Amino acid sequence: MNARHQRKTNSRYLRPQCGVASLAVVMVLFFIMSLVAAYTSRNLIFEQRTSGNQYRSTQAFEAAEAGIEWALSMLNSGRIDATCAASTNVANDSFRQRYLHIAGSGNVKLGPQIDPSVETPPQLPRSAGCVFNGATWGCNCPVNDEPALTLPTGTGSFPAFRIRFVVPAGAPVPGLIRLESNGCTRADDNCLKFEGNPQTGAGDGRATVSTLVALKSGLVAPPIAALTVRGDFTLAPTVGLKAVNADNGAGGISVLSGGARPPSTNLQRFGAPGTPGERSVIDGDLNLFNMRDTGGRLPSESGFEAVWRDSRMFASVFGAWPETYRTQPAAVELTCAGGNCTATQVRAATSLNPGRVIWVLGNLVLNSAGDIGSLSDPVVLVVAGNVSNPSNVDVFGVVYSTAETWVTSGGGTVHGAAVAEGGLSGNGTSTFVYDASVLETLRLRTGSFVRVPGSWKDFE
Repeated sequence: MNARHQRKTNSRYLRPQCGVASLAVVMVLFFIMSLVAAYTSRNLIFEQRTSGNQYRSTQAFEAAEAGIEWALSMLNSGRIDATCAASTNVANDSFRQRYLHIAGSGNVKLGPQIDPSVETPPQLPRSAGCVFNGATWGCNCPVNDEPALTLPTGTGSFPAFRIRFVVPAGAPVPGLIRLESNGCTRADDNCLKFEGNPQTGAGDGRATVSTLVALKSGLVAPPIAALTVRGDFTLAPTVGLKAVNADNGAGGISVLSGGARPPSTNLQRFGAPGTPGERSVIDGDLNLFNMRDTGGRLPSESGFEAVWRDSRMFASVFGAWPETYRTQPAAVELTCAGGNCTATQVRAATSLNPGRVIWVLGNLVLNSAGDIGSLSDPVVLVVAGNVSNPSNVDVFGVVYSTAETWVTSGGGTVHGAAVAEGGLSGNGTSTFVYDASVLETLRLRTGSFVRVPGSWKDFE
């Protein structure tokens, strides 16, 4: 009886103890769940920060890459103003002239373009830059100072880049220069600067990309004669056309022809001093004449493309097929009303686009007085048609006609060289004077800047 009572009494005291144990278990479980929730929240915060860093890093990298592409485009453009926009003011220089100096050796140096015969002292790299304001890019291309960008207003993300050119270490290579670009998530000098220790502020991203760029010459293989004619060469009697090459170093060739030479009464030719004019002419050159030969094949044969056959003459001078050359970044196309471009149109195109090649889509009629090009700034004129010169215009550079037969008329002088892809005939009185210095200037300073394969990098 007493034992039973004792057990009941113990049971009464044990029930509250069981409740305390349950509470303790619940509190432990709740604590564990809190730890799990806190850890999960920590991971979420970490992932958010990682995503934010990745976003800013990608934005900065894309801005830096945009700087490279922008600089290449500007190198192959015409005259610009201080905001890097295209300018019709001939007092302004081009981006290429403003930031690079191509010496007489062909080596690309830093600083503005001057007389290539004058060696300039080493200069510090000069920079330009742009910032995105949410809708468009605003740029600054200063002549001497660091770029001063107009900072966008608002709370958005406004990436920016700054570019500069650096002479590669080691022996200079003609036509080669290094292009560097810093990209940042906002236009901040401490982030964009190249010199010293670039620092980024809280929440900023920064990336640097560099690549070697080289000038792909617009005149790879300058002509060796004052006048080169691939096909038949016929002139009206007593025309008075004149070809002169007094350069002993160039071989003194006044005329190079794939056909027969015209009589001396139709064509006056002058070679190196002391050399008879007749000796300055090379005619009947089968290699030249056959540059448009089918090689005995029919156009219907498999693998035969007439367009490639017809382009061999062009490629031998310019080092590229016509379509590739015409669509290069530094080419300026002129499409004129009625298929005839005028001297005024060509003169305007050449003066506003130094260092670029001019492709005339049609005939060229030089019908107004005034030189085209100059000894210091000659031009490359590719004319997809005939060239006539009723106003006796002087052209400094290379004139290349793709006409089936270049029918000459009028006068004027070509200082440099002229090439007829087909034949040449007519009654013109033009003079063609071979000028090696003009051709060398075109070879070294005319054409498109392009990336050098394998030189791109985004690390120091």
